[in-house]
Amino acid sequence: MSEHQQLERMLRNHIIEAGGFLPFDRFMQVALYEPNLGYYESKTIFGEQGDFITAPELGPWLALGYADLIFWGWQQLGEPQSWTLLEQGTGSGKLLASVLDILAQFTMAPPTAMISVERSAQLQERQSGLFAERGLPVRICSCLDEVEPCKNVIVYSNELPDAFPVRCFHRTDGSFFERGVGLDENGFCWQDSKQPISESPQIAGKLLDSWPEQYVSEWNPALQQWQQQLSDIVRSGFVFTVDYGYSQQEYYRQARIEGTLLAHIGQQAVEDVLSEPGSRDITAHVDFTALVQAGRVAGLTPVCWMSQGAWLAQSPSVQSFVQSLAAQQDKLSMHLMAHAKRVLMPFGMGEVFKMLVQSKGVESAKPAYLKQFDHLDHLSV
Repeated sequence: MSEHQQLERMLRNHIIEAGGFLPFDRFMQVALYEPNLGYYESKTIFGEQGDFITAPELGPWLALGYADLIFWGWQQLGEPQSWTLLEQGTGSGKLLASVLDILAQFTMAPPTAMISVERSAQLQERQSGLFAERGLPVRICSCLDEVEPCKNVIVYSNELPDAFPVRCFHRTDGSFFERGVGLDENGFCWQDSKQPISESPQIAGKLLDSWPEQYVSEWNPALQQWQQQLSDIVRSGFVFTVDYGYSQQEYYRQARIEGTLLAHIGQQAVEDVLSEPGSRDITAHVDFTALVQAGRVAGLTPVCWMSQGAWLAQSPSVQSFVQSLAAQQDKLSMHLMAHAKRVLMPFGMGEVFKMLVQSKGVESAKPAYLKQFDHLDHLSV
């Protein structure tokens, strides 16, 4: 029996044991993260041979942008000699290794602790090899619970909360009904709960009033726990989050009647998230309004929020690298510039991807080079 068949049988058993209705977040949790069977235990996920290409696979652009942010954060913390750099959802480890290489060129104290938080055993193994090869003393943890609280912490992540298991809903007759997974003659299928959801998602009333009947979408209750875990670790410091998503007003706009849930397989986005679990990534866009609200409750203060394109285009290190490539005009330079367009431009990742800065235990103004591009006010509803 193949790994995919084992995972499918496991999910069928879960559905039967649950009385024929399994909430979608439980389905997504197993499909992505079941040890030895879930999608993120697959051998090839990222890059040209994987199911999707993330920004770290497209050159140094994201690492340069993060390095500038981290340097700014370190300065805001008072330029401490002892500080911690933590990446969560480190994946292959390429981004963290690149960020550390770039930070080594800055006039700053190197991080005294370097931590990678990655739940996938397969990806942890890849990281170990890469960090050993580069001579980087990175501590690899499976979850945030393994990290001790400390001062002067800078945390960053790239495309992390979009992979948190989400709950789905169907709103009809003014009530929210949970969408879960059942079984029919063709396999897995969508089903609605028989009773309305007791704790419905926190969505602004004026958005609900604009919806047509039979509105389908999702929400991410895992954001609250994640923000609290980060706040518990960061006694003073910053959290930088980059992911694709929207303000709540845009996320739940009237015309987006089927939500944002998608699967990725063979570098193609598909709407079928139920078939062949374990063979495909499953994601939903991030509601950054909900993320900021959860952070506030946990003690994290939002500093600024903007598109990835605006953030990277204004980063001094990115600008310097663009200038050096423009002066060279060789094949490699043109290749990297083409990748830059995918990362920065609105028709690529530049607009739908956003960057959020949060702080804790430190009074901080917005980064001066980003101040005029901040749209934090757009997150209010």
